[in-house]
Amino acid sequence: MKEKILEAFRDLGFKLEEEEGMGYCFNYEGLNLLYMYNENDEEFLNIALPGIVEVEEDRMLQICALLEKINSTLKYVKAYMLGNSVWLFYERELIEQREHSRTSSGYGESREKKNEGQLFGEEDLMTVISRMILHLEAGLVFARKAMAEIEETMANDSSDDDTAESAEEIVAEEIADDEDNE
Repeated sequence: MKEKILEAFRDLGFKLEEEEGMGYCFNYEGLNLLYMYNENDEEFLNIALPGIVEVEEDRMLQICALLEKINSTLKYVKAYMLGNSVWLFYERELIEQREHSRTSSGYGESREKKNEGQLFGEEDLMTVISRMILHLEAGLVFARKAMAEIEETMANDSSDDDTAESAEEIVAEEIADDEDNE
């Protein structure tokens, strides 16, 4: 399975470089992404966008608000703190085609022959990977806008009252606003 995924990346024009213990790095429009292969779950596809925001102790409230905003708003992209930075992830299971559906559809057979090596079950790996990358890019744009809004809100409120309690209230308000929007 790993070879099919790597082949799909190559067919899309990506040059992957293996990073020991991490996966395969590749570049898309100036973004450094990481395909993370899981030996224990070959049908699981994980692409990460590392280090979108550096985590500093004095900005921990803003970082927590950002993680909450991303994870509660975006459907496919999720944010986590790893080390001293925030990473975006898009993870999904690849759907394997059942044997009986493979032989019952002439269209499926001809499509599979046409794109041999690019399909996993009924999924076109090139399309899946492309969509995952585009979602991560959109997630980064969302994260940058959200972080700017969070910092602006905290700066405006801190000029009124520079206490830690007001910062905690801002984070609580952001969370409440997100829950109201769901």
